[in-house]
Amino acid sequence: MGRLLERLKAGSTAYNVEPTGEGGFILVRRDEHAEEFTELVRDLINRPTDEFVILPTTDGHMGYVRAVILPL
Repeated sequence: MGRLLERLKAGSTAYNVEPTGEGGFILVRRDEHAEEFTELVRDLINRPTDEFVILPTTDGHMGYVRAVILPL
């Protein structure tokens, strides 16, 4: 697993990490850090990588509430 995936999996003040049971994990926004989490997800979406696929879920407005990360 690459360094970026390891850092994401370690967690952050902006999100909690939940395992998927299939080798992936889910980043779940902490509401008090909604803006920081949304910025992180946008950066991950726009990052060219062959390490993982990201499947984000929006909050119905301008942000994200969770993102499934599946290593390739």
